[in-house]
Amino acid sequence: MTPLSQKTPSIAAITRGCVVKATNNNRKGRTQIITTTFSSLSKNYTMTEIELKPTELVYLKDTYVFRLEDEATVIGLRQQQDEGTNVFYEIALDKTIAYPAGGGQPSDEGKVCIHTDQNVWFHFDSVRMERETKQVWHRGSFSKDSEEMSLANVRGQKCTIEVDERIRLQHAKMHSAGHLLDVAVASIPGLETNILVPTKGSHGVKDAYVEYKGNARTLSGIEGDDEKLMKLMNENLEKLIEKNDIIKTEYLAYEDAKRACGGHLPSYISPDAEEAPRIVTVANLGCPCGGTHVKSSSELKRVTVTALRVKKGVTRISYSVDL
Repeated sequence: MTPLSQKTPSIAAITRGCVVKATNNNRKGRTQIITTTFSSLSKNYTMTEIELKPTELVYLKDTYVFRLEDEATVIGLRQQQDEGTNVFYEIALDKTIAYPAGGGQPSDEGKVCIHTDQNVWFHFDSVRMERETKQVWHRGSFSKDSEEMSLANVRGQKCTIEVDERIRLQHAKMHSAGHLLDVAVASIPGLETNILVPTKGSHGVKDAYVEYKGNARTLSGIEGDDEKLMKLMNENLEKLIEKNDIIKTEYLAYEDAKRACGGHLPSYISPDAEEAPRIVTVANLGCPCGGTHVKSSSELKRVTVTALRVKKGVTRISYSVDL
């Protein structure tokens, strides 16, 4: 890290006005130079840092890792301001167990303990991934005990990151339930995945649903009786949970992934992509997915279809999970 030419201000001394400039090179192995300017009450301080590779996503390997001790390194720090007057910070790590919001799944929440001469605590309530850099940024605030810490002492330091176990498992269960719903729907004649095609979903605790291209009422031959159709889905869900199927995540070659997903893959997955797609398989039905999932269907206890709506050829099926 380039040393500062002037004394670094403390966190408490920094005010709004963070300007972030990035030289972005997307080619593998290229570095990225980030220049961040913080405007304080008296002087401007400029920090230049060479950021490393994209963040390693540890959560992809194991949903049940809730703490990563002394393995991650702080590679970026930003001060931001929302649309109001609230100031917050974002920190980037070279590896993280925190899931960034995406694919219909909310982000994790948690805390980071940065190991300097004295521990610096950072609490984050949202996580996001930058699409171009593939780096994961954790948004939140430093604890009051850390307000006098020098910003320069934070970068490049090892840290321990923890995610809220309750929130992580809630999100994993909600997301796995969405995949289980796909299987339950596809088990109804006329609603197989190559006919009623899943397109997107939302897997939050309060508003969970999966949308499918096609009219489930017409395709199933059960028109004018949504209660009957939903009952069939719920019966299938109950049977799937009782079977205690293993929920498997693996990286598959394109053709293998295509077969696992019922013979088709979304257009955003290219057969020429360098990285193999990550496939989540529930009851022998695969789906490309980058989310966190539970180990087996029995961990879901109970999944219930709560509503069915068809609009402009798209079927939305809402569901809830007993958490």
